[in-house]
Amino acid sequence: MASSAVRLAPSDRLLLIRLGAVGDVLRTLPALHLIRRSFPKVHLAWIVEDRSRELLEGHPEIDEVIRFPRQELRRNVSRPLRLAASLAEFRRSLRERRFSVALDAQGSFKSGVVAALSGARRRVGLAGGHSRELSFLFTNERVRPPETPVNRVERSLFLSDALGAAGDEVEMVLPAESPEEGRKAEAIITMAAPGGEPVALLFPGASRRQAYKKWPAVRYGLLAADLRRAQGASPLVCWGPGEEELAGAVVAASGGSGVMAPCLGLKLFASLLRRSAVFVGGDTGPMHLAWGVGCPVVALFGPTDPRLNAPLGPGHIVVRRGPAMDSIPEEEVFSAARSVLLRPRPALGPARAPRLSREALFGGPARVAR
Repeated sequence: MASSAVRLAPSDRLLLIRLGAVGDVLRTLPALHLIRRSFPKVHLAWIVEDRSRELLEGHPEIDEVIRFPRQELRRNVSRPLRLAASLAEFRRSLRERRFSVALDAQGSFKSGVVAALSGARRRVGLAGGHSRELSFLFTNERVRPPETPVNRVERSLFLSDALGAAGDEVEMVLPAESPEEGRKAEAIITMAAPGGEPVALLFPGASRRQAYKKWPAVRYGLLAADLRRAQGASPLVCWGPGEEELAGAVVAASGGSGVMAPCLGLKLFASLLRRSAVFVGGDTGPMHLAWGVGCPVVALFGPTDPRLNAPLGPGHIVVRRGPAMDSIPEEEVFSAARSVLLRPRPALGPARAPRLSREALFGGPARVAR
């Protein structure tokens, strides 16, 4: 049985801490949604690093986005006096905001230090064994999820449960699409598919630290050629900073079947996903953004566990053959993408995001020990 949650009060000021990776920030948004829906008057701030900040700026459920000064702190690591001064300034900035509750949704040493520096009386986070780097030592209310593997979205919902934020919906709310973003996305779609063909968005990249999640570029190229030849789809190869050469290798391997997209920001990429028929890529942030906005996903998994990281909702397909990404055959990925493309095409556009049920996805609210 779960212990009773200590609910937030309307006067509370909540600091949500999820600092870094795009996919992790995205998978915390459903917890944010339940907190905001349950406590509309609470002042809610989110502290985040630059690489994911675009996803939160202008977010309708966040009162304040606080930038975590990662680069400034890193520059001063070898200069103890300057580092101490930077930390003192960061601490002062947080404490001026008078947070009463800090929610550590990351569970790392860095996020634990942020919770402590915030000065919040209540510091809620994951218990030992479910967090990393002894971060639980910085919290005074600890949530212990079940010992069985759970999807990372569900794990973030356990933390919102601890604040008394109840609800069945699992929804990834994002900042509204601007008219300019819509126009740019439509222009890219028209460039890739001038005849109105369905667009298959291929994303071969992964972060530098997670290169083991990449499927070989030549197989993406073969997939692009097969999708155009056998299915009449227009493969659009997307990429992030530093991945232009990789995307070019995919287009070259496709024999000209693939079209290379420009480098896109996260919000414009979301607009493109809303207008695409299928997304094919590894276990990365873009894959989570795809299912979050309602684009059907063919997710390629190797060493990471689909039980923790699979796309949520109906209609997605996970392809996994073993711990190595190069063990996944191109024919199997093509078959999965083809089955998605053969379905009736849903309405595309900015209002495509799904509303998912927690009961249907996970069997209902968890019983979490604290």
